[in-house]
Amino acid sequence: MLDTRLNIEKRDFIEYLLFHYQFKSRISVWLLNFIKTTPALIEKIHFVDQIVAEHPTIEMAVSDTPDVAIQYHDGETVMMNTNEIFDRVIHHSQQLDVKIHFNPEADRDLRLDHLLLQQLLATQNGDAYHKDVYHIELSHSTEQQIIYLLKSHIDLSLNLKDIQSFQHYTKILNLIKLRHITDEI
Repeated sequence: MLDTRLNIEKRDFIEYLLFHYQFKSRISVWLLNFIKTTPALIEKIHFVDQIVAEHPTIEMAVSDTPDVAIQYHDGETVMMNTNEIFDRVIHHSQQLDVKIHFNPEADRDLRLDHLLLQQLLATQNGDAYHKDVYHIELSHSTEQQIIYLLKSHIDLSLNLKDIQSFQHYTKILNLIKLRHITDEI
C-alpha cells in the first residue's frame, strides 16, 4: 500500500477525530485507531457525507448526536452496537465507506469537507460520491481556486490526451458550478 498524500490526509483526519471528538461507542475508537495504523485499511476506506446505499458502510456517532453509536451495513447485513462490527471491518477486503455522525446543531466540520474534496479530486471512478459536492462548505475564494485548479487539470489532460482524467475533472467542475444553480431553485 502506498503512503499517498490522500492516505496521509485520511490518517491525519482520523487523528483529528480521535483528539477532538468523544465517540458514543468504544468500538468506534478501537476501529479508528486500528484503521489509522493499518495501511491496507487506510487505502480501502472512503469518508462520506452522504451514504451510498449499495456500498458497505460503517457509521460512527459522536457523543452529542441522536444517531446510533455504531453500525455496519453491507447489503443484507446490518449490525448495531456490537463487537462483531470490529471483526467485520478489520477483515473487510473491499472498499469501505465511513460516515461520521456529528452534532447536527454544531457548525459543519471543515476538516471533513477538506478531506471529502481531496477524495473527490483523487478518485476517478467515484461517481457514487459526487453527491458530497453539494454538502461541502466552500468560501467563494476557495471555490474559485478549485475551479481554476480544475480548469488547469482539464487543460493538462487534453494536452496529454488523457480522456479519463479529462472526463473526471470536467464532471467535478460542472458539479461545483451546479451547486449554485441548485441553491437558486
